[in-house]
Amino acid sequence: MNSKITQVLLPLLILLSLHSNAEALSEPTIDTVTFTSNLPVSDRDLLQGSGLHKGVSIFMVSSNQVRDAVASNLRAQGYLDCDVSVDWPLWGVESYEVKINVLPGRQSLRGGFIFLGDTTLTISGIIDMCPMNFGSPVSPSDTASFTGSILNSYSDLGYLRAEVTLELEPFSPDTSDDYRGFQLTLSRGSMCYLGDITVTGLNTVRQTVVTREFRLSQGDPLNMAKMREGLSKIYSLGLFSRVQIDYNGLSEGRDTIDVVVNVTEQDYLEIELASGYISPEAVFGSAYWKHPNIMGNNQRLRLGGIYTRYIAGDNSGNEIKPQIVYEEPWFLSSRWTSQLKLDYYYLQRYNQEVRAFGSEISFSREFAHIWRFTNAYRLERLRYRFMEEDSTEVEQDWIYAAKISAGFTRDTRIPLINPVRGSWYKIAGSVSGGLAGGELDVYTADTEYRLFFPVTDGFVLAGRAATSIAEGYSGNTTVPPNFRLYLGGGTTIRGYDFQSLGPEDGEGNPLGGNIMVLGNAEARFSVLGDLGAVLFCDGGGIWTEVQEISTGSAGFGIGVGIRYNTLIGPIRLDYGFAPTWENSLKRGRLYFAIGQAF
Repeated sequence: MNSKITQVLLPLLILLSLHSNAEALSEPTIDTVTFTSNLPVSDRDLLQGSGLHKGVSIFMVSSNQVRDAVASNLRAQGYLDCDVSVDWPLWGVESYEVKINVLPGRQSLRGGFIFLGDTTLTISGIIDMCPMNFGSPVSPSDTASFTGSILNSYSDLGYLRAEVTLELEPFSPDTSDDYRGFQLTLSRGSMCYLGDITVTGLNTVRQTVVTREFRLSQGDPLNMAKMREGLSKIYSLGLFSRVQIDYNGLSEGRDTIDVVVNVTEQDYLEIELASGYISPEAVFGSAYWKHPNIMGNNQRLRLGGIYTRYIAGDNSGNEIKPQIVYEEPWFLSSRWTSQLKLDYYYLQRYNQEVRAFGSEISFSREFAHIWRFTNAYRLERLRYRFMEEDSTEVEQDWIYAAKISAGFTRDTRIPLINPVRGSWYKIAGSVSGGLAGGELDVYTADTEYRLFFPVTDGFVLAGRAATSIAEGYSGNTTVPPNFRLYLGGGTTIRGYDFQSLGPEDGEGNPLGGNIMVLGNAEARFSVLGDLGAVLFCDGGGIWTEVQEISTGSAGFGIGVGIRYNTLIGPIRLDYGFAPTWENSLKRGRLYFAIGQAF
């Protein structure tokens, strides 16, 4: 009997013992966090990055970790002489309370400057580099950024051994204000010059493809800004997965520095496939084969094309654009880029048809990193058919058309994929016929301006204004469909069908026009993380003649949108509707795409 009782009670006693030990071994957590002095900033701001909060295990955070985080957050607000101590609870006490003792001291505010030593850099230029305005708090990160900017300016001039010492003057004993002056001691050191540039790791790419991107010659001052720019351009070639630069002789104190560029080539052959829809009325698909290093000298070859299917009822149709493009990035070893293109164009819609075989040669060059000039000559053989507004059919059999075009662009957008500041400007024109030759006399002119203005870190105002014209001359009144101008859709005036604005034939199908005016305004703001929202307003129109221009025949669209930022650009979902002068409130349209509308 006793044996049976023992067999029952023994497991029960073991379970009770394990339960009691588990309770004794459970991790204690923080009950309260208190500060023992008046704080210049909120508790939450002081504890940021410390890991300390109510309910956290006392073993997951240390007193040193909390002390360092609080002191760092105080110094970021200008309390450079603060003193912080932490009373940490012991294991086994009744209440796990953390007491943080803070003596913030006086807040340091930026005062004036005192400059000693070298005078290579201008005083005004140095002051402009300071990230702190007069009277704003002085933080260690800002002072480090300030000295780093000065050193970068020296290195951009070739003074790679420059030294900058920044000292804060003490608080004035005669006044109660908290301003502290900066004393900067500058030494530029000796200038460094570029020696040899060698490249390692090349297999199929020629060395000159790498070295020419630095735009420095042997014996030039070793300008680090140009070296960084060259490194960026080498990566952008698409030929290398890794690029590393070593400066031999810099640490040894030599004035002539030999540069060694270590690269790793990647598999740069590429097949690019894409599909989607331009608007609910048009879908597209594209396929390209790309080779960026045909003969080892970064010559590029691209083969492929785009197919567009229009699905707007009676105005459905097809548009096909196959092409072969060869590009020489350093034409005749100069800074000009040349491009040769062979293409075919086919457009077939209810009221329009165009067939064209063409070839084009173009030359372009970048100036001052923001300007680009492009000129081109194009020769093509084409035929076309279209309907006039009065339903009269115009048909032209095969003719030769030749065109000379030229244009400038100016681009200061930052960043390029989703700009938050800067601008983009274009002015371009072309002439077909006349001096260009051919049997078609048409001229075009285009101008466009885009502006991006940051109001705050998460709020950007964006705007676009554009005008274009395409007209015949020398007695020619016919402008083929592929020269005409169109508006309407997700990238121009939202609230309208794709290319639906402007003149129409007797069946209500769009014909395009000769004159275009477009304006867009957007307010882009962050909502949470990568998620953003947009309010937009679009307006513009398409006309055949100048005297037809009026608000009554223009289009106007307003709406809202959602943006989600990705590595390839923002994913865009817009809803726009068109309250126009002529048609009152039209039904809205939904647009989906990758990238901003402009």
